[in-house]
Amino acid sequence: MEHAEALKRRMRMAVASLRVGCDLEQNLRRAQACVAAASEAGAELVCLPEYCLNPVIEHWVDLEAPIQTLSAACRTHRIWAVIGAERGGGDVRRNSVLLIGPDGAVHASYDKVHLWGRERQHFLPGTAPPPMVDIGACRLGLICCWDIAFPSDVADLATRGAELILCPSRLVDYQLDAEPLRALPLARAFENLVYFVLCDALSDDTLSECMICHPLGIRHRIARSEGMLIADLDLNALAELRAYYGGDGREDG
Repeated sequence: MEHAEALKRRMRMAVASLRVGCDLEQNLRRAQACVAAASEAGAELVCLPEYCLNPVIEHWVDLEAPIQTLSAACRTHRIWAVIGAERGGGDVRRNSVLLIGPDGAVHASYDKVHLWGRERQHFLPGTAPPPMVDIGACRLGLICCWDIAFPSDVADLATRGAELILCPSRLVDYQLDAEPLRALPLARAFENLVYFVLCDALSDDTLSECMICHPLGIRHRIARSEGMLIADLDLNALAELRAYYGGDGREDG
């Protein structure tokens, strides 16, 4: 019995449906509160949206100090956090996703490769593939927003061993393609047999939906309201599904 318990692999995570406006200080306070609330709920990891500190991309803002403040919050509350924030400055600006550890250090960063619309006027696309990181409790992969529309990126992360894919987003211009955008998180989870998280910023101009997808269904969802999703991920279930489907979910049947 003790051996069986030791083999159980579960991780509690949180996904923040966070209202992100133009007030940097208010955004930072809300993000700090989400980190604290997730930790209080027993989560080991919390995901915040893309541009969670400053969604105004037309003008560069130095976000290093606010990022350090969030890093300190992670250290205080002993929790992993994934956040979306721009980095760089001048002619070299990047839309980045950061993985901050319980020690307050940035353990991985990813510069968004597939920029959307007006982002291309202000940011340089990333040149490195999305990272896969083993945080102990699970192996996670990082993508960002419009990357979700490129299945090969997610497939590559799963091939490299990712069990959980996190996609912070700010899905603007969603009116035309809201239906496929809602369908893609579960599709990515099923075709790769991974957990997939969409964490969209809450705003008047975004899709404003967050969801946690198991390969066989959307397990938790929140739409157009502030709040936090909490889920206990059964990582052993992924191996069982891969055995059932006879591979990693991307082989011909």
